[in-house]
Amino acid sequence: MTSRLQNHLNMIGTCITVAQSPEYKPVWEGQEPADFATDIAKLAADHAAVSLKAAQAEAATGGAADEKAVAEATLENIAHTLARALANHFKKSGDLDRHGKVDYTKSEIVKLRTQELVTQTTAIRDIAQGAVAETDAVKRGITQARIATLSAAIAAYTKVMNAPRGQIVNRSALLKEVETDTAALVEFVNDMDDLVLQFDTTPTGHRFMEAWKRARIIVDVGGSNGGGEEKPTPPPTPEQPK
Repeated sequence: MTSRLQNHLNMIGTCITVAQSPEYKPVWEGQEPADFATDIAKLAADHAAVSLKAAQAEAATGGAADEKAVAEATLENIAHTLARALANHFKKSGDLDRHGKVDYTKSEIVKLRTQELVTQTTAIRDIAQGAVAETDAVKRGITQARIATLSAAIAAYTKVMNAPRGQIVNRSALLKEVETDTAALVEFVNDMDDLVLQFDTTPTGHRFMEAWKRARIIVDVGGSNGGGEEKPTPPPTPEQPK
């Protein structure tokens, strides 16, 4: 996947994390404009689906690969990344009990088979869900967007884990879908900017607006298509009355 697509997916994931954080969720939950709550839920679900598709494309490194093997490799990679983020978080916070429950190496996860893989990755997901609101958890990579992607990967693998091998997934086709879906996500976030502007009635609302604005900055993760930082086009400023 190109760095441009990854940059856009990262930006959208950051927006979701900001909106769903304990600090800012009260700004929009049960508040007007009510469409924001509906839209952020849709954005999170769609982002998880696109992120999973991108991970599946990366797993199908040969151009085309067996669907079951791709789903398994994708789940292993996503679970390992989140497990290491959790291990880092729990080590720094001194929680040795939970640290021991997530301190997996990649090879240990790869050795898990079928139902055991589902059981262990689900446990990692559930532990992450309980930790995501803790101090500095997001800074260490424990985000709602990453948790949602792991949930989607578990569901995708569960669907095919007992199926015979043979059905093929095509990497180039997946990447084309990722590009189309990512463009739609970016357009959706652009429309959400207009809703965020309406949360300007409280100090916390103002802080949320600023945090959302910072999240909307696209930071280059490097690669052949990188070009530094790219800022989204802001919505037009209403003309001030004279």
